[in-house]
This record gives sequence, structure tokens and C-alpha cells, in this order.
Amino acid sequence: MIKYLFYPESIAIIGATPKENKVGYSILNNLKDFKGKIYPINPKYSEILGYKCYKSILDVDDDIDLAVIVTPNVVVPNVLEECGKKGVKAVVIITAGFSEVGNYELENKIKEIAKKYNITVVGPNCLGIINTSNNLNASFSNIYPPKGNVAIISQSGAVLNAILDICPLLNIGVSKVVSLGNNIMELEGKLLEYLNNDNETKLIAIYLEGLKDKNFKEIAKKVNKPIIVLKSGKSEVGKKAAKSHTGSLAGEYRVYKALFKQLNFIIAETFEELIDLIHIFSTQPTLKSNNIAIITNAGGFGVLAADYTEKYNLKLPNFSEETVNKLKEVLPKTANISNPLDIIGDATPERYRKVIEILSKDKNIDAFLVILTPQKMTKPLEVAKEIVDLNIKPLITSFVGGISIKGAKSYLRKNGYPSYITPENGVKALSYLYKYSKKIEDDNYYYKVKEEFLKITDENKNIIRELLKDVNEYKAKKLLSIYNIPVPKGYLARSEEEAEFYAKKFDKCVMKIVSPEILHKSDIGGVIINPENPREAYRTLIERAKGKKIEGVLVEEYIDGEKVEVIVGSKKDDLGYTVMVGLGGIFVEVLKDISLGVLPISKNYAINMIKELKSYKILEGYRGQKKKDINFIAETLIKIGVIAEINNIKEIEINPLFVFDHCGIVGDARIII
Repeated sequence: MIKYLFYPESIAIIGATPKENKVGYSILNNLKDFKGKIYPINPKYSEILGYKCYKSILDVDDDIDLAVIVTPNVVVPNVLEECGKKGVKAVVIITAGFSEVGNYELENKIKEIAKKYNITVVGPNCLGIINTSNNLNASFSNIYPPKGNVAIISQSGAVLNAILDICPLLNIGVSKVVSLGNNIMELEGKLLEYLNNDNETKLIAIYLEGLKDKNFKEIAKKVNKPIIVLKSGKSEVGKKAAKSHTGSLAGEYRVYKALFKQLNFIIAETFEELIDLIHIFSTQPTLKSNNIAIITNAGGFGVLAADYTEKYNLKLPNFSEETVNKLKEVLPKTANISNPLDIIGDATPERYRKVIEILSKDKNIDAFLVILTPQKMTKPLEVAKEIVDLNIKPLITSFVGGISIKGAKSYLRKNGYPSYITPENGVKALSYLYKYSKKIEDDNYYYKVKEEFLKITDENKNIIRELLKDVNEYKAKKLLSIYNIPVPKGYLARSEEEAEFYAKKFDKCVMKIVSPEILHKSDIGGVIINPENPREAYRTLIERAKGKKIEGVLVEEYIDGEKVEVIVGSKKDDLGYTVMVGLGGIFVEVLKDISLGVLPISKNYAINMIKELKSYKILEGYRGQKKKDINFIAETLIKIGVIAEINNIKEIEINPLFVFDHCGIVGDARIII
């Protein structure tokens, strides 16, 4: 039924009014160029803006595809009921005063009516919808954007209106617009599915406060168009604001970000970045490789841009011999032909044109950053016109300056060439085009592990059920060993005598207090390494855990050797099961150097998560140390996620996971049911 939102043949505006300061007037007025039939509904009037007005939608003889409701909130259920009886396919509820102000009962009532009549509902508490291909502006926005290839979905009407206001300034063309508001029908996934098949849409931009659609992840995986997303509610304050704003619960931002990365979304961290990215991806193709050329009339800015290429994983390859020879013909003898290419401060528009033309034919180069500073001989607007005339892409510009380059930047932006005030931002823009093209390939490792572990679970269901009752470190490790994750040899001692007996089984041992009430043993001194007197160590540990439920002392082999401590974990979240990896031990809380993923993830993706860590250099082998087994970490990460998922475990954590050059072993483990 989504198609009736965008391509109705007839629209009813329920709550239409001739009063210009009212929303019902704005919507009816915005629909004046719509190519279908329009029916204002309001019992107070017989005619509005030249249209015959009806007392009720039931009085209209024709079929109605789409209804827009702008009545008081208490009237909405009755109005929606009439829409259902009329056979209306889709409804946009502009009216506010529902869950965003705590009125859940009224919102649930309209949700039930919509389900009863199988009506697709956008809203309530929304700005409306737009389809530029048929002049459908069923919104109360005062801006009608240029026609183009960008679809915009927003949970905030104000944010959406601001985007629409900026679009004409940058000549960003729009195909479809949806203001979700309180999103009672959980339409995020259905809209993505529709827009993925919409020939008029090449790019999708989303402003999100929280996801409601449980099928969103599976649908988003199938979308083959670029999706840019800005997620708010990143802080505790922001989360509270989001809840009161649209009634949607904003989840943990890091988990959302992990999901977006996995879905290959382009993530905007700020509103400004969202606009930048919409402009970039709606005007430029993605990069074939990370090989770029920097062209500048100021050496210093070329160096600044070059510094940022490494940060954003871009390369500055050498030009081919043929290119160098051609450049020598058009550049002054004082020019140093390298990448970045300094074409000297007296560069004319013609010189810029010739250099870009030559470099565009070099097979070593796939994208361009053109830098200009307003020097005496420079003609910024003429250079901008040469760039537009050449029509070479991907090409990003950085015209550095103020008043003298204002017109040139505006000309470039309006003609499809993003322009920045700093070269660093130009490099960053190109990096987005490269990152999107570099999708991580999927593999079947997760599904193989899941199939194997489901068999293990079925074969050991009674043992696993017992281990997950009042689970402690000893039981957690027993569970991991059932799934063939390596754990140290260990025994649970319940007396001094047992502690001494078990300690003699190892050349070197470690003793730990075992209690389901103690999550961080180091906080109470609950770990003793290689005690001289195991009996005394047992008594000490019991004393330190006084007041807690004590189940004994774990005596296990001490893991020695050149190793790195890593943390891997899995947690049940609103978006499914997340997995986490980072530098482990006591430093995880201090450094917070972690990377997150949302199941299912491929082994390739897990390895990529590990490589994103700031501490990855330590795993690579720092200062002569051997490279650690990255493969083992990636496999363990996926395995514990699967263990958590198939056993409905709320949280599972291995910290530390001791990692060597060829393998690894669990140091400590905890499970929360």
C-alpha cells in the first residue's frame, strides 16, 4: 500500500480550512499543482480555495486513495474509522498530541483502527509527504524542493524542513519525502524496500531517532542504493529528548553505529555532515580505488591535504611517464611535477583546465581534489566555470578563502561540485566516496558456526540447562568448553584441603573466588596468582568475599607466555545480539577502545572490527613482539555471539581472552542470564 502514499489518484484533506494561518489551509494550498482529484473535508464549509468541500469523507462519491488528517487529536480515531469504511488505502496524520506528549492510549487506538482496515498510516505528529514527480505536496512545509534523485525519510519534521530549505541553495534535487513522526506503522523498512525499487530515487537520506521496525535490518541488507543516516540521541540527554520528541526510544548509539556500518550505510555525525553527504553522493560517483590527485595553486594547502590522505585511507600515486611529459608542456619550469601537484600561484583558469584534462586520462588516478586560493592572478569564478565545463567526476573542490571566492563556490555547488573552505574537508569528502564502494564481502562462517552449535546444544541440552542456573566463572568456562572454546584446566575447591590438592596438579596456578554476585574479582582482590600456601590463599579469598554468596574457589592452571589480553563479549540489545571486541584486562573501562558489530556478521567483518581498534598495532606485533592470532579472536568473537543467541543469554563476556601468536585461551568469563 506504500504506492498510494506517493501515487494516489485522489486525495481528501480532512480538516481543510480557508484560514491562512492554519495547517489545513497550508496543505490544501500546497496541493494546488497536484495532478489528481482533491477533496477538502470540513463540515463548516461548502467550498475552500475553489474546491467543493464535503462534511465527511463518506459523502464523497469517488474512491479516495490518500487522506491527510489535520483535525484535533481527539477526533482522529473517528475520522480514521470513517477512512476505513470508505476504503482509503493510505493516510497521513499531521495532527500532534499522541505518544510524544505521553498520550499512548489515543495513539494505540488509532493504531488498532489502522490495522483493522489495513490502512497504511504515516504519522501522527508529522510534517507530511512529498513526491516531486507528480507535484504531490501533502505537507505543510513552506518549501517545495527541486525535482531530483534524493529520497528523504525523517523522524523530525523540523529537521526535514531545514533540509528542504537548504536543497535549492545547493541545487539538490529530491524525489520523495516522508516525515515519519511517531511512526505507528513502523514503516522504516517498508519505505526502504519501496525506494530501492523506485527508478526516480538514486540516494536515500535518513534522519533517525530510534528504530521501531524489527525487519529493518533484513530489508536494509537488500538495498543496493547509497543510504546516508544521521542518528540523534547519542548522549543520555539526547536520548531523553528523543523520547519526548517523537515517542521513539533512542537506543545505544554505538550499537546503532555498528549496525549502520554493517549495512554499509554512510554515517553522518552532524547535521552539517548530513547535508554535505547528500550533496556529495547526489552529484558524484563512488571511487573505483583510493588513488587520488591533488591539484593546487598553493603548496602549503597541498601539503595539508596530503597529510589527511593517510588519515582517511586515500593514496597519492605517482603520475604516469606520459602524464608527466604532457604536464611539462603546460606548466612553468619552476613547477615540481609530483602528487600533490602545485601549479604555482599565478595559475590561470586555462592552466587549471589543461592540468585537469591531462590528469583525467592518467590510469593511476581515479578522483581529484582541486584546491584554489585567491591570489592576484587567480580568477576563482572563471576556474569554477572551467571545472563545470569539463564535467569530470569524481571531483571535489576546496576554494580556500572568504569574500573573493564566495561566488565561485556557489557556482560550483549549484552545478554539482561540492566545494569546501578547507582542503582537509575535501579529502574527507573523497574518502566517503571510497568507503562506500569498499563493501566488506560476506562469508558463511557465522552460519556454519550456528549450525554446528545448534547440534552441540541439542546433544548437551540438560548439561547446558544446569550450567546456566546461578552461573559463575567455573560454570561459564564449562559452557564455553562444551562449544570447543579453549579454557584452562581448572577445579572448583570448596575447602582448604581441596584447594591444596588441586593446586598440586599444576606447576603454577591461579586461585579465584567464585561467586555469582561478584562480577569484577579484581575490585575485591579476589584473585591470587601462584600462592605459596594454597590453604592460606583459600582462607584469604573467602574472607575478602565475606557477605557475598560464595560457591568456592577456582583453582586453575596459570597461563604464561607472550600474550595480549583482549575482551570479547556479546549482549542482547533492542537491535538483536551485538558482539564487542577490544583491548582487555583492567584497561577496557579506562581506554574504552572497543569495536561493535550486530549479528549476523561474517568472519571478514569480524577481522575488520579488530583492525578498527586503536590498539590494533599491539596485536600486529609491537616493538619486536610476534603478531597475535587475529583469526582466533575473530572466530571467538562470532562463536560467543552465537552461544549467547541460541541460549538466549542476556550478556556473555570473556575478559581477558589471552591471545598468542598461534592460538588463544579464555582467562576469565562471565554470563548474565
